[in-house]
Amino acid sequence: MTKVGEGKIPEEPTEATYRAALNQNVAKFQNALESYQESTDSNEKVRLKEIMNQQLGLIKSSIQEIKRSGIYNQDVKVETDYQKFIANPSAENTAALEHDLQTLKEYNQLGS
Repeated sequence: MTKVGEGKIPEEPTEATYRAALNQNVAKFQNALESYQESTDSNEKVRLKEIMNQQLGLIKSSIQEIKRSGIYNQDVKVETDYQKFIANPSAENTAALEHDLQTLKEYNQLGS
């Protein structure tokens, strides 16, 4: 039996771990966004919007851990353009959001 203090101390996640999580969450957001645009079922759109909201929260969490000002500024832009897209899913708002996500992925790759 292990006594208190004798076990392995869990390792802190590294910046690489947060960057990998960021890439994964951006990809999930993009998949949900694509499905949202293609769907005509209002129940499906509600579910996909919930997924996008969840992924946006996870994206923000990863960015806070990475703490790079360039990425932080892009995070704010993604969130702003996402809110615009939800209010009005026009081609222009969709393109802006997709561009923001791609830029976020590029910023993340630069820091790796």
